[in-house]
Amino acid sequence: MIVLEITSGITLQPHEAQAIFQMKRNSMDWRPNLAVFATALLAFSGCTRTAGEGGVTTITGNVELEQRIVITNPLNAIVVPAVDEDVFITYGDRVGPDDRVRTNYDGDFAFYELRPGDYTIYVYSEDTMPQNNSAPDVAIIRQLTIDEGAETVELDALRIYEDI
Repeated sequence: MIVLEITSGITLQPHEAQAIFQMKRNSMDWRPNLAVFATALLAFSGCTRTAGEGGVTTITGNVELEQRIVITNPLNAIVVPAVDEDVFITYGDRVGPDDRVRTNYDGDFAFYELRPGDYTIYVYSEDTMPQNNSAPDVAIIRQLTIDEGAETVELDALRIYEDI
């Protein structure tokens, strides 16, 4: 004969335990537990990783520097690689920059190990339409989305301006 002992110290015979189990199963007591389980399952399976570091994708690009004799006049401009320029990245809809790299001797840059999501890449340039000579720098911006499985995303050249 099998005897079931409950943690409270009560000993039940098999037919009594089966009757209690049937009552519990047929009652509404199991539904809140199922709801908790379903909610936890959805919460953990529905978690999506947002844009940022920790993935396999690389964003590469190039920054060109257009040098002008007069910043407002593109005639006789010279385009060269933008060496040692800061390039910034923002993950998703965040406000400030999340990372910064510098361009190399060819004006190239890269951001490594990014997850799928939305990104904003930007560099600062002299304003080509200043109202006066002390105009602040402006941002040259590229927005992009990394799709699942993308390994490399190459941006078109970012062109910044400088008067010489």
